[in-house]
Amino acid sequence: MRAPGAGQLIALPLIISGLFTTSARAQISDTIQPYVSAGYAYDDNLLRRDNTRNSDAAQSDTYTTLVAGVALERPIGRQVVTASARASKVAFDKNSELDYTGKDAAGEWKWQLGNYLSGHAGASYSESLASFADFSSAQRNLRTDTKRYVDGNWLFHPSWQVHAGYINERFGFDLPAQSFNNRTEKTAEAGFDYIASSGSTFGMVARRLKGEYPNQGVNPFTGAAIDNGYDQDELKVNIHWLASGVTQLTFLGGWVRRTHETDKQRDDSGVNGRLIANWTPLGHTQFNAMVWREFGAAEGVFVNSALSTGVSAGASWAPTAKLTYNANLKYERREFEPLTGVTGLSGLTDNARTGSLGVTYQAWRQVSLNLNGFTSRRSGSAAAFTSSYRAKGLSFTATVKF
Repeated sequence: MRAPGAGQLIALPLIISGLFTTSARAQISDTIQPYVSAGYAYDDNLLRRDNTRNSDAAQSDTYTTLVAGVALERPIGRQVVTASARASKVAFDKNSELDYTGKDAAGEWKWQLGNYLSGHAGASYSESLASFADFSSAQRNLRTDTKRYVDGNWLFHPSWQVHAGYINERFGFDLPAQSFNNRTEKTAEAGFDYIASSGSTFGMVARRLKGEYPNQGVNPFTGAAIDNGYDQDELKVNIHWLASGVTQLTFLGGWVRRTHETDKQRDDSGVNGRLIANWTPLGHTQFNAMVWREFGAAEGVFVNSALSTGVSAGASWAPTAKLTYNANLKYERREFEPLTGVTGLSGLTDNARTGSLGVTYQAWRQVSLNLNGFTSRRSGSAAAFTSSYRAKGLSFTATVKF
């Protein structure tokens, strides 16, 4: 049975909304927020094929998305518990073999003990179709992301606090050919902050990140096993500056060293950082910008790490209570490190440009409609097996909250 058509999807949230009278909705606690949404989208290069030289290489498709979910927020004294869960059914028109059911769940306890101890403890799970941008495959490949974390702050002086935290995040792929990208990232950190009277914070943080790859890859040239594990040590300045009532700056940056147990030639170090600026000159207008230079994982065939440098900017304008417009631009360049034993590769860089425009209309208090368009272009790296491509698309989503 195929998914419903675009006209049915547009009407579905309105029909569901009509089934719930005002009095019935009032009986649902404000603590729990169920919702459903239906979407219809078009992508002119779904599989991210190289169409920069041959436009016929692109394969367009349309797909429908049906989502049911619930969100919860419950204060318990000075504690706050939040949770969410949703399931999404995605069906493609031409590439029906890619149909899948996505799953997302998250829960967090924001804890407070007395006036001086506070923190968070939580977990999340996400399952969705992996991007085709970095894999030259048309097979369905579901990517899972499981995360658990805990952190705490001790305000030992009105102007000083110390903090520590731990994160365990596991990524997995169900396609056997991509299982060598399965990994676990464990991050432990500790630091301190000075708290200004304005609410700004200035401090330092030391962090240790360990990447473990349970399924060793295989050198395509020699057939030898590849150990992709790594350690990363960081010492960074941590600043959140409330420059004014309408301007906030966040900076996390400093020295980073990345090492590998089995291949010291892949070790690297240098300055890493991320700067985020938010500006709200008017109540209905917001701007944000970000620049970064960071080491990170790369999910590829011959590479598994990269130094990413990029910049992004976004704007949001809400001229009325019912209308909100959004625009975003992003540029990112990646410099890849080849896997252990992989030699003779050149041109290990790629760069990508993306842009999007969207509008959200709050048709009724419980019903919102969203229209979003995007364009994307990448100059890929043949050595790293990241393809060059152009893509653009359009999506429409209707959401009903109960």
